[in-house]
Amino acid sequence: MKRFVFVAILITSIASFILLRFDSQSEQGLLNAIFTKNTEKSTLVKSGTEEAQHASTEEAAEESTVDTKNTAANEEQVSQPNQSAAITGSFIICIDPGHQEKANLEQEPFAPGASQTKYKVTGGTTGVSTNKPEYVLNLEASQILKTILEKKGFQVIMTRTSHTVNLSNLERAEIANRAGADLFIRLHADGSENTSTKGFSILVPAKDSPYTKTIYDDSYQAANFVLAHISKEIPIHQGGIFQRSDMTGFNWSRVPVILPEIGFMSNPEEDQKLSDAKYLTNLMELMAAGIEEYALSKQR
Repeated sequence: MKRFVFVAILITSIASFILLRFDSQSEQGLLNAIFTKNTEKSTLVKSGTEEAQHASTEEAAEESTVDTKNTAANEEQVSQPNQSAAITGSFIICIDPGHQEKANLEQEPFAPGASQTKYKVTGGTTGVSTNKPEYVLNLEASQILKTILEKKGFQVIMTRTSHTVNLSNLERAEIANRAGADLFIRLHADGSENTSTKGFSILVPAKDSPYTKTIYDDSYQAANFVLAHISKEIPIHQGGIFQRSDMTGFNWSRVPVILPEIGFMSNPEEDQKLSDAKYLTNLMELMAAGIEEYALSKQR
């Protein structure tokens, strides 16, 4: 009986030990599982964080690249000057408001080396409606044209800024020559015995004249550009462009030259228009647009 009890106690002890061992291993397994899961989660979180940081770094780098490109583009735009301004800024225009208050009827050679002579400068025509002298209108128009051209960036010089000068046509051409003008504009108004005659026109040097052969092509080209813009809004007289070989201001010029006849002061309606500030300003703006186009064409 005692032996039986001893055996039972031994079996019970062994069973308890086995159960404790199993529970310990299970608990350790559970702990290991929990640890492994937490480790995996931590790894995932860390990995996600690293990926997020990597993505963030890539985005930042990309944004930095874009910003750099934009900055470079902006700097390039800033560094590029206005093309029109750069071109016209080196383009010299000499404007000669035709005639003067007192005519000078002394004679001067009408061309270099020529024996033929002409009056140094006449007084011009007079408005049939306004009674305004042509020399007054010519200076008014020239000053408006000068202002418009300077706003476009041109260098502009004037042969006269008052009426009380004494400048011959030869001397006016020499002013343009000495200045190295890229274009010489001799601004005039027209007159006719026929009061119905009207319209804008441009005189240019003659193609076959021995005095103006070298400047004919550029002069004619400038006249065409101006006429193209004027004709959009202003009536043109006959064909619009007329060649002249007998004009002192052309024959002594060594630079391209045009003589715009801005309208007929002998026509009552046109005479009044030419004394209207709005009309005259618009006319000069159209002329300036043609001059600018000519200037740009010479710089291409």
